[in-house]
Amino acid sequence: MKTASVRDLRNHYGKLLVWIKSGEEVVIQERGRAVARLIPTTPQEPEQIDWSESAALGQDKSGWKKLSAKESANLLDEIRA
Repeated sequence: MKTASVRDLRNHYGKLLVWIKSGEEVVIQERGRAVARLIPTTPQEPEQIDWSESAALGQDKSGWKKLSAKESANLLDEIRA
């Protein structure tokens, strides 16, 4: 269980909402005294990302050439032109 002040609730609502969405219970305190409890509507598992289907994993990087700083600058100049 996490705790937050009324000020935290007002100024950092997004962070508290992330905690709640990940299944955390948040107790709101005013002057060190608990005044409210925010709980998720249903217990939820933390969101997991399945990287096994990522397109980046299928790319063959073994043949990629490493560019020098000058080659990188030239490539960027070509792209911008």
